[in-house]
Amino acid sequence: MGFTFQNYNFNLHCIIQFDQTLSSTVHSHEVGVIGLIGHNVTLPCTFDSETYGVLSFCWGRGKLPWSKCSDTIVSSQDGNVEFRESSRYQLLGKTDGDVSLTILNAHLSDTGVYGCRVEIPGLFNDYKVNIQLVMAEGGVGSL
Repeated sequence: MGFTFQNYNFNLHCIIQFDQTLSSTVHSHEVGVIGLIGHNVTLPCTFDSETYGVLSFCWGRGKLPWSKCSDTIVSSQDGNVEFRESSRYQLLGKTDGDVSLTILNAHLSDTGVYGCRVEIPGLFNDYKVNIQLVMAEGGVGSL
């Protein structure tokens, strides 16, 4: 797969859908995001706040386990952030239900798998997304 970045004066993230699995109780999918080193990169995670209201959620490094998040970097209880590992991790969603994670001034070391879990009430109802982040040079380059 090859991408050439012609313009690097913008915040770029490319979302590639790898797999989507929806069952009657567990909602999860996996996506890929390409970010530019030195730029902000946003990892998408949204839920239907009109249906569910304000919910607790977490972001972690690594694939999501059966409950909670592994290696938690941001966690929220009822919409209020309780823990943030670094000020580089921001929740900049502009709408209710948008708990997407923005990594400010992303580094090569930010490459890896991230997991977002939104705790939907009921047994095994959580919305889960695993995101593979790949970082590329911020200037003109290719993958």
